[in-house]
Amino acid sequence: MIYVFYNNDPLAQDLGGGAEHFRGLHRALLKSGLDFHLVGARLQEGRCPSHITYVSRTSNFLRFYLGLWCWFWANRKRFAATDVFHFHRNYAAWPKLLLVPDRGRVLISYHNVTGQVLDGWLGRLGRPIRRAMLRLERRVVRLSDAIICVSGRDRKALGRLVEASPFERAAVIPAAFDDSIFKGREPLPPPLALAGAIVLLGRISHQKNVPLAVSTIEELALRGEPFSLTIAGEGEDSRDLIRRLARSPARHMITWVGRVPHDEVPDVLERHGILLLTSRYEASPTVVKEALKAMRPVVTTDVGDVADWIDVGASGFIADPDPKALADALIRARDLVRRGGYQQGKCVERLDEDRIMLEVVHLYRRLQAV
Repeated sequence: MIYVFYNNDPLAQDLGGGAEHFRGLHRALLKSGLDFHLVGARLQEGRCPSHITYVSRTSNFLRFYLGLWCWFWANRKRFAATDVFHFHRNYAAWPKLLLVPDRGRVLISYHNVTGQVLDGWLGRLGRPIRRAMLRLERRVVRLSDAIICVSGRDRKALGRLVEASPFERAAVIPAAFDDSIFKGREPLPPPLALAGAIVLLGRISHQKNVPLAVSTIEELALRGEPFSLTIAGEGEDSRDLIRRLARSPARHMITWVGRVPHDEVPDVLERHGILLLTSRYEASPTVVKEALKAMRPVVTTDVGDVADWIDVGASGFIADPDPKALADALIRARDLVRRGGYQQGKCVERLDEDRIMLEVVHLYRRLQAV
């Protein structure tokens, strides 16, 4: 049996690379013929198939984590030596490692460099906690049977931060990308009328750094550049964003539309000319792949594996996390659209969910065979 654990719902429509990766694993396992079971957090009503167990009713990790301990305790006698346990946070593996240490194989996926979320919550106050977490993390990665990083950049960073040896053997498999939401569409470069229409798609959180996007639009307003920004998303920093927009001198250039269901992302991209990503950190952002599939130039900070997907000057631009640098990049992206210079690039051919997820399925089979 393959068990996959993630504090999200594979039947929901949450935006974000982690949520999409969980959905991708679900689709891949349904096709694989493998026996599997997903353990997640219920974020929708009405559907609960027998191969999914929900241990919480929120994506809050602490509630999910408590539910995970309870689930392992209740099921600790049913597991077999050939079972594979796939966790999407290293510390999520502790219920298995402590309650069922002698059965099954442990696979851990890293979707970011550990500690970055903690820094966002607590800043310097989180450093003592992080030191303690690192000691536990080093133990977890030594006990794991396999590791997946979604970018080579993260694998190197984790090797330096946590411990080199376990990450030298880690597989690099990018986050899943569901191109089925684009089926039936003929992607075309943005028309001239949309050259200055920017969209930011993502959770309103410390990670996504939406205030930097607002500051960038303010910089463009100071220059007299006629851009517009649509912010599509919601999250824990929504109230701060409301206050930020209320006092912004460029608020007339910014529209916040709230949460957008994942299957509506192609429509949102089609109505805009440029995708903007201002994140502090990412692993393998799905929205960048979606924009490239939709033939929309991307302007982004240098995070995760974006440099692997963007042909700078042809399909997008990578800039420093600074309003002036991002404003310069947006102007270049607009000019790229105006002169008809956008080129999708061959990297789009690698944006195939079946190909990406097949690597994970093969890894499951190898672990079962050990």
